[in-house]
Amino acid sequence: MTPKPDDKKPATAAVLTQPANVSEISFATLLGLCSGYAAKKFAKGAGFVIGASFLALQGLAMTGVITIDWKRIESEVTKRLDADGDGKLTTNDIKAVGLRLAHNLSKDLPSAGGFSAAFFIGFRYG
Repeated sequence: MTPKPDDKKPATAAVLTQPANVSEISFATLLGLCSGYAAKKFAKGAGFVIGASFLALQGLAMTGVITIDWKRIESEVTKRLDADGDGKLTTNDIKAVGLRLAHNLSKDLPSAGGFSAAFFIGFRYG
């Protein structure tokens, strides 16, 4: 039995009379899942490249081929990643970057909440 818009259940009537909202939520959710999945794959790839580069550089440093100023590298990385400007990397920096990322990715989407929730699901299981 197919429900009719004049059903006594308000939820059924709302879904049947406003199908655009349902498609927008579904579209934002699909985009969130795919974006989360892609972000996790990108993060894994970036982690691999950074880790492999560190191993190669450290191996060259141990054999005396190159000299690495790790204090300077740490200072430069901290300067670029420090979101709150306190001079050190803390959980507040991670939160600030996460909030900025969520805001930028869900900007102008009809269902930012659906996108955000689906993004984290896609990231978790990607």
